[in-house]
Amino acid sequence: MLIHVVIVSEQVLANLIPILMEKPDVVYLVISEEMSRRKLDQRLKKLIEKENLRAVIIDQAPDVGLSSIHEFALALIARIQNEHPDAELVLNATGGTKLMSIGFVEFFRGDAQRIIYTDTRHGTIELLPDQNGNVPPSEVMRDVLDVPHYIAAQGLRYTGAMSDQWDTERVTRRKAAAKYLAKHAVKLDWFFGVMNKLASNALDQRSEKLIEPLQRLDYVPHSSIPWVNALRELQKAGVLGWEDGSKDVGFIDAEGARFVCGGWLEEYAFHVIHDEGVFDVRLGVNVAPEQTGKDALDKVKNEFDVLACQRNQLLFVECKTLRFVEGVNDNELAYKLKSLGESARGLFGETWLLSAQPPTPILVERCHQSRIKLMGPTDIANLRESVQLWKRANEFAPTKPSIANSGK
Repeated sequence: MLIHVVIVSEQVLANLIPILMEKPDVVYLVISEEMSRRKLDQRLKKLIEKENLRAVIIDQAPDVGLSSIHEFALALIARIQNEHPDAELVLNATGGTKLMSIGFVEFFRGDAQRIIYTDTRHGTIELLPDQNGNVPPSEVMRDVLDVPHYIAAQGLRYTGAMSDQWDTERVTRRKAAAKYLAKHAVKLDWFFGVMNKLASNALDQRSEKLIEPLQRLDYVPHSSIPWVNALRELQKAGVLGWEDGSKDVGFIDAEGARFVCGGWLEEYAFHVIHDEGVFDVRLGVNVAPEQTGKDALDKVKNEFDVLACQRNQLLFVECKTLRFVEGVNDNELAYKLKSLGESARGLFGETWLLSAQPPTPILVERCHQSRIKLMGPTDIANLRESVQLWKRANEFAPTKPSIANSGK
């Protein structure tokens, strides 16, 4: 029998990852009054029980006064040994105040077979020295967090994603067009603005149903303009109808119009990340507040363009094809991305902004200040290289078998 004792903290990922890796039979959640007031024990308990594991809350743990912490730790050890005398005991000392962590480590050493520390940033589980001062090698995290798990750990509810239920055949058919538009984004900046407007006019803005499929360009594109090839790619993708030498553009359906109206960049980002073998990637992710009922009615629901998980780190990618207006929508977007990124990622992971239009100096500065990676028209064609670098940064050479295979 395997038992984990976890000092609950606001960094839920550090508490949760070793549990998902090892799947202990029982998890004792030690929680202080402050953490209990923030209901972090309930969030963690819910996540554990969702894995069909047993969670036991040990509340009112002192977070000040070393003697009080010692007494509490000793009483907990006695209880566990009385209830499960032959169990393997693991203490996760990552959470709590520094004083709580020190106190628990002192009194669990000798009774716990392992005392671990979750180094989320570097993707490792560190094992603290044993009674003889021997320091075991660090252990590499496995991928245990997909997008829904990660979102739930951050206190949000995953309510679904466009990529969960889309028509794979249609999306695959659009893939070449999405890649073409991204590759030639520098030459197509005005094309994006014109086509966004036509696609928006074709859609009902409330229901997003196709109401005026036939739209008209201001002039006939000719062969010397890159627009011709772009329109041909969109026609081959099955999202619109257009004939050489014509001003008329006919949208096939609402889904195709949404693709032209910016969806192509989101699908491009999804395809590039997916094709690089990232552990989990989802497009058009909808999230809602953790709490349900009347208290949550006024909370804002949000949609994330693309979310991906690799080695338990989250990547949030926002995609924009509209032209930015300096000091207006650029400021608003930077603030939104900073807020959304922090709520979904927590302390770790990254936020990227892909823009098919040249960013304003203000947007460049705001993204720099908020540590948001900004990729403009000249960069998005090389998205694959950025994904490879991000993925490689989250890869760690194992020093020994993972804790899930350590003789549980």
